[in-house]
Amino acid sequence: MTLDREQRLTAWLRTQPGFGERCEITSLQPLAGGQSSELLSLVCRRAPDLPEKRFVIRFEQRGKQLFLTPDIVREYRMIDGIARHSAVPVAPMMGVEGTGEVLGAPFLVMRQIEGRAPLGRPSMHVQGLLTELDAGQRATLAFNGLDAVAGIHAIDWRRSHPFLVEPTADGRGIDRHLRQLSVWYRWATAGRAFPITDQALDYLQRHRASLRDEDDVLLWGDARPGNILFEPDQSIAAVLDWEGALIGPRSLDVGYWLMMDRFHAEMIGCERLSGWPSEAEVVRHYSNVAQVEVHDLDYFILLGAFFIATTLIRATDIGIEAGRLPADTQMAHANTATQIVAERLGVPVPPLSPEFSAYRGLTSVQGARC
Repeated sequence: MTLDREQRLTAWLRTQPGFGERCEITSLQPLAGGQSSELLSLVCRRAPDLPEKRFVIRFEQRGKQLFLTPDIVREYRMIDGIARHSAVPVAPMMGVEGTGEVLGAPFLVMRQIEGRAPLGRPSMHVQGLLTELDAGQRATLAFNGLDAVAGIHAIDWRRSHPFLVEPTADGRGIDRHLRQLSVWYRWATAGRAFPITDQALDYLQRHRASLRDEDDVLLWGDARPGNILFEPDQSIAAVLDWEGALIGPRSLDVGYWLMMDRFHAEMIGCERLSGWPSEAEVVRHYSNVAQVEVHDLDYFILLGAFFIATTLIRATDIGIEAGRLPADTQMAHANTATQIVAERLGVPVPPLSPEFSAYRGLTSVQGARC
């Protein structure tokens, strides 16, 4: 970051209540970990005689974004509303800049939270946090994560997040979500044929009418262990990544959790670590905590896989444009998400493309637990 940008950031921070007019930046460095957004690590002190504090800057992605309409102000409001209206742990919001005039793109600033998340690559059952725990600790971690999902669903969104639904919106949340998914998918595919996901969207739209209607609740939208920072005792330090939050049926989040569990296990030939709950145990635990049943999980597992497959279409295009992937790669057609979709639809399951296997780090674990 140039000195001029750092000076502009310093001036902006001094206008924010959490920093103060004597705030000084002591370190500003790129931070690894953001898959859909660029991150910076910010260290500063409110005054020369005060201790340093650590923060994270999260940018709104524009131009080469995964999602059609990224909105960092919406994400800020989303997280801030969780903090104000629930006990679900989130990173404290420190400020949001929505014009892009300070750093070239809109961004939010949040307090850096210490904690560890299960690794997503190649699988949380192969490397990282889960491999360092015993069976009981793994079960505790998983169930604490599900408790957080139930806690999010219990929030009265009409008080905390009414902005997630347009005043003129009609129909149930699932109907709005399917319409938005269709628009996003058409934008991502840009008129190209993607036979497996094209069939998935058709299936999802045609079978909407057969779903049992559930009450609309506040949904995380990216419900998986990899988006949670855990304390050493497996309690939750913070729930992360709220850009996909929406209003809809609770089964959407539960189905997504189950889909991502398969993404890390069966679909890549990995054995789950001992203690990690089965699908039936996940559903039973969530239902007991939320005191409500979930329905149509096969549909919502497919919906979650379709969502991930669409992000991979965009990620592939971005990789090709950046020169990281060959122009003829089949990664957007042949990945773990499209395998889940194909399996659910009963159509031929494509083999994983070499680029996807490399992207996920799967080749490095062949012959181990996978």
